[in-house]
Amino acid sequence: MMNQIKIGAFISERRKAKGWTQSQLAEKLEITDKAISKWETGRSMPDLSLFMPLCTLLDVTLNELFAGERIAEEKWKERADEVLMDVITNWLGHDNREKVHSRESKESDTTPENVLEVENVSKLYENVSTGHENVSTGHETENNSVLAVKDVSFQIPHGSFVGIMGASGSGKTTLLNLIATIDKPTNGTIRISGQNIVDIPDEAAAEFRRRHLGFVFQEYNLLETLTIYENIALALTIKEVPKESIRPTIQSLSEKLDISAILDKFPYEVSGGQRQRCACARAIVVNPDIILADEPTGALDSHAARQLLDTLVMLCREYGATILMVTHDVMAASYCDRILFMKDGEIKAALNREQENKQTFFADILKKIEWMGGES
Repeated sequence: MMNQIKIGAFISERRKAKGWTQSQLAEKLEITDKAISKWETGRSMPDLSLFMPLCTLLDVTLNELFAGERIAEEKWKERADEVLMDVITNWLGHDNREKVHSRESKESDTTPENVLEVENVSKLYENVSTGHENVSTGHETENNSVLAVKDVSFQIPHGSFVGIMGASGSGKTTLLNLIATIDKPTNGTIRISGQNIVDIPDEAAAEFRRRHLGFVFQEYNLLETLTIYENIALALTIKEVPKESIRPTIQSLSEKLDISAILDKFPYEVSGGQRQRCACARAIVVNPDIILADEPTGALDSHAARQLLDTLVMLCREYGATILMVTHDVMAASYCDRILFMKDGEIKAALNREQENKQTFFADILKKIEWMGGES
């Protein structure tokens, strides 16, 4: 299994071989000294977006980084495959399923209706200062304008679980905000269930979000003064669901999400994973056209993250939910049906899971990330 302490020691060894202090390596990666210290003491792993830059700086391969040691050329193929499967098993556990749910449920060759259609969407921010959070500097113009999203097009069929991956500043969060009606594109069309949301007036956007969109955020966004039950019920009340239907609806859904025992507790009294499943319940209970998830596993440990991702897959399979998830986490991405890879505001590549299990899809995602890093 992947040894995080061994990996940390290897990073430390390679850093010292370069003659760098922790501060110097942190400066080259544009992160804090504290992050380097956590890696080298085995308390955390580098963020996905830092894997390739770190490997380049330390003159190691991705497999050597995961192995925590140099791999001899004559043992390269054997060790590389072994390391990759160790990493995958460590993060995902064992998965013996031969087909993903979206392929199992197909009964005909008909193409599912598209819930989301994004066509030639671009977003230009004018007079943006360098280093603007969530905005790529890859398309910065002479007048400090930034093309954060550039001519993006894709479709999401009903019942799909689609992920968008990319490093910080790649444009993925900007794109999610455009789809969420929080921001408007400079050019292009975004249709949700056939409605062009670009034409929705600002004063009507909040009402559209309440009735057609569900949200799952990294930081839960639950009201701390309401119980778990009341947080979920609030979404139904806002949508004017009849009072007599609220309790049975919540009870049925909470059993599916394994939160029925905590409905009377407040958010601060339950775990992060339970809070996030509550957020899932709040998102799906109003039967939205699409659920938008922004780094939903970012604040969770690996066990809680896997529980949440299983929940999202269940929502697609049993409730027909359509989910678009922004993530930088390969483990989270491996649960999706399809992955879109963003870089410099553009979708550079896509991967379909087809009939692969999570482990195989995980490996494909890692290879695509490595390919994109080498391409740059």
